[in-house]
Amino acid sequence: MGRYTLEEFVSSTGEKDHGQGFFELESSRILEVDLEGMVWTKMGAMIAYNGNIKFTREGILEHGVGKFLKKTFTGEGVRLTKAEGNGYLYLADHGKKVTILELGGDSIFVNGNDLLAFQDGVKWDIKMMRKNNRHDGGWVV
Repeated sequence: MGRYTLEEFVSSTGEKDHGQGFFELESSRILEVDLEGMVWTKMGAMIAYNGNIKFTREGILEHGVGKFLKKTFTGEGVRLTKAEGNGYLYLADHGKKVTILELGGDSIFVNGNDLLAFQDGVKWDIKMMRKNNRHDGGWVV
């Protein structure tokens, strides 16, 4: 890397509030959630939190029998955790870079393993895709 003065180090690594809203990049690999209510996160992604937040593992049939069967059939078995309450939640996934997408009514197809978090009101489903004579599943959010 390089040499830094103490002031430069604190300035480059200290917490910054960018005023981006519910989801905010704490760094390129850490997502900060300004939680007031509920959010779904990838199980095991929570690295820290501050505040009154309750974590509940997703129930097997939490999202209905249809989505349970699709997860089983497609192998898109990413488990979710419900985080509810008020505070700041910090999420990361094995050093992967984090990108925040504001869909605004659009849909996107993603590999379930690469989904870090989404707001409670987001409608999602698991769909089959055909690619090079293989059947792969993924999430449509």
